[in-house]
Amino acid sequence: MSLYKTQYVDLQFERAGLFKLIRQQFGCTEVLYPGSSVHITPSFYFPHVVYVDSSAAAAAFFADETAVLTTINHKKTYQRSAYIRFIAQDYAAPLPLPEGQFDLLLALFAPNVVPTCQKYLKNGGLLVTNNFQDEAQTAAADPALVLNAVIRYHKKAYSLAEGDAAKWLTPSQYSPTKRYLQQSSSGYAYVEAERYFLFKKRPG
Repeated sequence: MSLYKTQYVDLQFERAGLFKLIRQQFGCTEVLYPGSSVHITPSFYFPHVVYVDSSAAAAAFFADETAVLTTINHKKTYQRSAYIRFIAQDYAAPLPLPEGQFDLLLALFAPNVVPTCQKYLKNGGLLVTNNFQDEAQTAAADPALVLNAVIRYHKKAYSLAEGDAAKWLTPSQYSPTKRYLQQSSSGYAYVEAERYFLFKKRPG
C-alpha cells in the first residue's frame, strides 16, 4: 500500500471529509470513479466502488486485491462487506458496465468524465466534480444535469454551501491556477482550495 500512502496519506490528499459528507447528506452507495489512480479513500465511505484507470501503476496496485481490501476493511465506516472492482482501461472508451447503474459519479482531477461516463449514472444520481479542466461548466451546459449543491472546505471542514448553488459556478468564484502543495516541517502537503459541484441527473 506504499503508493497510496505516498500519493495520498503523506500529502494529506485523501479528502476523507468530502466523501463522508456526501454519504451522510445523500446516502450514495454505488460509485464509479474514472481516472481514480490509487485513490481508494471513497471505499472507506461507500460500500460499492468501481475504479477505472489506464496507468500501469494503478493496475499493479489493484492487482494485490487482498492488500487493498485489508486496508479498506480496516477503515470502512459501514457494516456491509466492501466491494471493489478495478477496470484497467481508458475511461473514454466504452466500459464493461451497464448504463444507469451508479448513484454517484466522481470526476476529480480527471478530464472529460461528464461526456464519456455520465451514461453510467442513474436518473437522480449525483455527479461530483471540482471543475478540473472546466468539468463543472461542461456539466452545467448538459441538459441532462442540474446543479444541485456546492461543497466548500472552510476551517478544516467540508460543508454544503448555503444559498443559490449556481452563483458559485462563475469565473469570479474560482481561479484557473491554484497552488495545490505547500511545504511544511514534515514535507509537502496538499492545499485544499477546491469547490466541489454536485449535479443531479434528470429523469428521462
